[in-house]
Amino acid sequence: MQVEACAFPDAGTAQVEEYLKPMRVLLSLLFIALAPVATGAWEPVRATDRQPPNILLIVSDDHGWGDLPSNWDQTEVRLPTLDALAGQGVRFPNYHTVPLCGPSRACMFTGQYSTENGMWRGPGSQPLGTPGYRGIKRDVTMLSEHLAAAGYQTGAFGKWHLGALKGEVPNDRGFDEFHGFLGGAHPYWIKPGRSKIMRNREPDPKAEGHATELFTGWAEAFIRNSTETDAPFFCYLAYNAVHGPLRVNKSKPASAPEAWVNKALDRGVSFLRSDYVAILEHMDHHIGRLVALLDELGVADDTLIVFVSDNGGCTMAEGAAGGRFPGNNGPFSGGKATTYQGGLNVPFLMNWKGRLPQGLVSNGQVMHCDIFATLLDAASIPVPKTNGKNPVRGMSLLPHMLTSGKKRIPERTMIFELWGNIGVRKGDYKLWSEIGRNFSPDWAAVVAALKETDLELFDLSKDVAEKQDLRTTLPDVYATLKQELIDHLANIHAEYPGAGTSEAAEKQPPPPEKPKGKPARKRRPPEQFMKNRDRNGDNALTLQEFIGNPEGRNVPALTKRFNMLDANDDGKLQLEELKQ
Repeated sequence: MQVEACAFPDAGTAQVEEYLKPMRVLLSLLFIALAPVATGAWEPVRATDRQPPNILLIVSDDHGWGDLPSNWDQTEVRLPTLDALAGQGVRFPNYHTVPLCGPSRACMFTGQYSTENGMWRGPGSQPLGTPGYRGIKRDVTMLSEHLAAAGYQTGAFGKWHLGALKGEVPNDRGFDEFHGFLGGAHPYWIKPGRSKIMRNREPDPKAEGHATELFTGWAEAFIRNSTETDAPFFCYLAYNAVHGPLRVNKSKPASAPEAWVNKALDRGVSFLRSDYVAILEHMDHHIGRLVALLDELGVADDTLIVFVSDNGGCTMAEGAAGGRFPGNNGPFSGGKATTYQGGLNVPFLMNWKGRLPQGLVSNGQVMHCDIFATLLDAASIPVPKTNGKNPVRGMSLLPHMLTSGKKRIPERTMIFELWGNIGVRKGDYKLWSEIGRNFSPDWAAVVAALKETDLELFDLSKDVAEKQDLRTTLPDVYATLKQELIDHLANIHAEYPGAGTSEAAEKQPPPPEKPKGKPARKRRPPEQFMKNRDRNGDNALTLQEFIGNPEGRNVPALTKRFNMLDANDDGKLQLEELKQ
């Protein structure tokens, strides 16, 4: 296992090293046993030597830093799939995000701060062009639109929470297929006719089951169908796990399947945490289904997997944002909707079998905007310098990962704002303040308020809990960071295209259409197709095996193709017939 020195500067080197010793030993032994690699030095595949990869982006919801076991061994949560992906890939313990669902997702999809992309808080119901509108600006191109324009097949499953108005829904923003819900929260148990589940632009009255299982199943079907074509896929799977509602007292039903709750209780998890722990472990199990699917289909080497939480976990503190739920943010203070580290610092890992190094734990300070840049770079799409009228803040993490961390991530100032709750991070130092909700998104008013406000300054290498204000001790550091914050807010281009009148909003051009052409991509060899489809292992394909999942496929055309290939008319295709 490769671990960069000082991988957790936030928590203090001595403290975290003590926590990590047993976990490092365990993971090293586990991955040596389960994931042997060929002898010799690991060498990445150069970008010029590969086809655009499939991308599986998985987002958990309100999942705190401390409830990823490979981050924090004091959690009782067991997530073997995610720990294996981290151990066989790259983990970033110093990943930062804006601490609320909608804005954090908007930053991942635009490469910009939430102060710039328009989603300064969660999406609202006010139309574009009216006061208080909250949504990604229409002149900002989202990750999904970039990938669709490059020929990717695109599917979104689960939670959207990036807008429900015309021009905002997934099918308006680059996704070919959407199956999930548009809002910020949804019950886990879904009953026919009694949910807000949508399929593309229409309600899905037949959806029934547990949300985690349904979202995984829909993603699985999309991946299976996508691998039948020559185009790569972008599968965005956004679980509502572990967002409320969750059971924290015995008068309420559990949100997790009872068997998973009992597993937690039987090994001593407290009742308070049992539903929460079960939801996460149930999610991890189903992520494992998709990892196994990629292996089954023979596309694991061609698929970049990204797992990230949208923001920090909820807490049981009185008046906690998002509801009082027993999240675990490790050693950090605060949680969801706060710009203390407990709200900003969340789980993040990437895995690309055979391409990324195994077991790299990076000490790089990275953030939400980097997901946009990294995935574009992986798809060989140039990362733009601007998006709409504001800069792209993200940077690709591929050069850092492909050199096993030798190419350093440069130190930069990271700025996070949520309705007057402000955090600024650069190196070990962190500015924090809460100026109230009376100003955002009037950035000039925010600047004026900040000039009159004494912010707090913390040294996170020594004070992970953000308790000791060093503002007067380090006046130069304080002044420099505060000026960077003010300069950023003073230079935001805040105009929304079409702002001013709702009539103008209606005249906004539609989002770019997906081109008909597909990127150059090698067809899978007949041997691989046979391996993927031969369910009974008899080295021949029946019509049913040849078609695969018939949902959404041109079955008559596939049947005609099967009959043409079946040279001896025996109702089965041998490998030689497939090669025709």
